[in-house]
Amino acid sequence: MLKDKKKKDKPSKNENEKSYDFSKAHEYFRSSFGLLHENIDLHVLNIKVSDLLEDFKIFEDLNNVQNWPISTLIQRELDHKRASMICKDYLLNDNNSKYFPPLIAVLIPTGDNYIPLDSFPKASKNEDNEELNKLKVKYIKGVDSYKDYEEPVALSSGISIIPFFKDCSHGDIVWDKNTVSAVIIDGQHRYKALEKAKNEDKSFSNCKVTVTLVDLTKICEKKQCKPTDLARDLFVTINNTPIEVDETRLVLMDDKDVLSTFTQVLIDDCDDKHPSAIPPELIDWECEGGKHNNANSLSGVLVLRQIILTAFFDNSKISVVEDRMKVKNVIKWKNKIDLWLSPDKEIAEQLSEKETISCKYKQAEEKARNNNDDDDEDSLFLFSYNISVSKIIKDKFKKLFLPTFKEVFLKLAPFDSIFSIANDYGVLEKGTLINSYYRSFKGKRSEMKKNDPEIKECIKKYESQFSKLTEQSIFFTVMGQKSIFKALFDGFLSDAENKTADDYKEKASYFIKNFNQAYNTLCPSNNADEYFFSAKYKTKTNKQDFKGILHLFWKGIILKDNEEIDYSQQAISIFSEIIQDIIFFLEKENDATEFKFKSYDKIVIKHEKIIKKLDYEKEKTDEERNDLAKKYVNIKQKKLNELLRK
Repeated sequence: MLKDKKKKDKPSKNENEKSYDFSKAHEYFRSSFGLLHENIDLHVLNIKVSDLLEDFKIFEDLNNVQNWPISTLIQRELDHKRASMICKDYLLNDNNSKYFPPLIAVLIPTGDNYIPLDSFPKASKNEDNEELNKLKVKYIKGVDSYKDYEEPVALSSGISIIPFFKDCSHGDIVWDKNTVSAVIIDGQHRYKALEKAKNEDKSFSNCKVTVTLVDLTKICEKKQCKPTDLARDLFVTINNTPIEVDETRLVLMDDKDVLSTFTQVLIDDCDDKHPSAIPPELIDWECEGGKHNNANSLSGVLVLRQIILTAFFDNSKISVVEDRMKVKNVIKWKNKIDLWLSPDKEIAEQLSEKETISCKYKQAEEKARNNNDDDDEDSLFLFSYNISVSKIIKDKFKKLFLPTFKEVFLKLAPFDSIFSIANDYGVLEKGTLINSYYRSFKGKRSEMKKNDPEIKECIKKYESQFSKLTEQSIFFTVMGQKSIFKALFDGFLSDAENKTADDYKEKASYFIKNFNQAYNTLCPSNNADEYFFSAKYKTKTNKQDFKGILHLFWKGIILKDNEEIDYSQQAISIFSEIIQDIIFFLEKENDATEFKFKSYDKIVIKHEKIIKKLDYEKEKTDEERNDLAKKYVNIKQKKLNELLRK
């Protein structure tokens, strides 16, 4: 276990004296955007690159950002290669005319350990005077040009403007960096490219750039929203362009799509009373190709999103406009929302009857009927709902299902073994270097491994042990995890009578208990020949093999003819039913009972298709292939029956 190497803090001259670290006083021109009733103030700055780099940061470089709650994420991850390319091919290329669009920034209030606050603290009169006097001493005293300026004005505690005129349209703005973080929310690659260019060519220090500093203080107070929530919304809106934001980041930051907000519920660690379903250190935040890295992650952001889509919504979503224009798709989605959450009562109470899902659906139907000149019915229909509705649905999902998801990931075999190894290496212990590593973004991780051989070696050992637990298990694949939760929702949670959090958790506990019994029976060890839930598990039959169809148990069930895992909806449905079949068989096992696949006919058809592809089986008739496929499936049923009766 590795402890953080901390520098000793220098003792303060006066521990009771408030500490300040003011930014430079940046000259601004005030502008605004929006309708009068929701006007947003903007401070437009034209500053040197050296001042930009001194007083503004990108998200991943903020103080203590690795410990910010996931719900405060306000920016996509930086692509360092892209920043280097902009620097070399554009800024340092003498053949180019240089221009960058304005960078967009916000000021976020922070508290202890630089963690973001839920609101901008108001400056009391005493605090206001003290803060502004400190400001004057540092920036104004002895500067002749300030003598005719208006009195400084505090936008909030830690943020002040020194107006040139009474209307505050022009002046200087300054903030205390100990309590306020200035974050670039659009233009981080330009920012990093400028930093790299300055390091290569010192003349870039004096290069001028434009920064649009969005004033969140008034709008946050008016809307009663958190600064980070508004910053997230601004980021998603700004980046809704042809240059797509990384899919994972959109899921984490989209507060309108319920599929995304449900995923956020499972991974957000901002609430100590309701911890995330999986600790952040065990989550893959990148999910390249939609899959998680099972060498260090229990699951991933996009995997959890797929799990919810499959188990909760039965693959119906309304995440994009095209989804919301399909009547049948919306009906299916609406039915699932009503089945699991029934949120209309809460929506009517907190908002109004007109905002309920049912009412919004009827409105979409009415509009489609009133504009029925188009032959394409779907082109007339467009379902939508208020973003406030999304929050109500999200809160209800959190209340009802977060305990269930957490119970499964914490206690289900084989997942529980992951927590043991993570604890052994200090991955889940705050204060260790390896904890800091797995809470950091990719760029920071590379830097830590590069600069610290000790942490690199520790990570290597940890991920080696981790891989031994995950590399052969079907349940650590996306397909396996989607099947587990589909089995849970379809076979157990759907039977809950009262549909309360306690009912769902009780059903989940029952599922976990029986699943673990079956798992321990079928997987007495991690040896390949005893680990039934390995994709390479063999039946050890002496009968004719026909390229592994019979010899390899899962081929023709959840493995395709090339022996790769089948990620199709049908394969997930089949595997989820097999999980249920095994549990239900053990519940009522007796000598007269023989194990049977509920998806027997579907599995036979999958075997037939593989048999048909074999060169030496193409001459067989459809009936002969069907008989052979049934023979193979019957042998596999018998094999599973024998294993369960041990």
